[in-house]
Amino acid sequence: MKSTPRYQVNVCGGDFQHVRECFREWKTETLIYRKDQKMFEGRNEVRPLEKRDYDNTEQARKALQNACSPHDRYALAAEVSNGERDMWIVMAAYRE
Repeated sequence: MKSTPRYQVNVCGGDFQHVRECFREWKTETLIYRKDQKMFEGRNEVRPLEKRDYDNTEQARKALQNACSPHDRYALAAEVSNGERDMWIVMAAYRE
């Protein structure tokens, strides 16, 4: 039976340099649901998705899930710009 990946996700605003700064900070934080594990553990960096800009968070989340692999050594980020509020969604996939 093929296991379904689980995902770690976080959100921040600003430009991609700010996303990198947030990512470094997040990596020091302990997961709420797994006290023995840090957020984005095993991921060395965050990279932007090739398509830079999504209209809503659902589009960005689906694109990230399709692009993330548990074998990646990095997290991926997608920018959401809906005219009201711009943000980045950062995601990494893990084997269950």
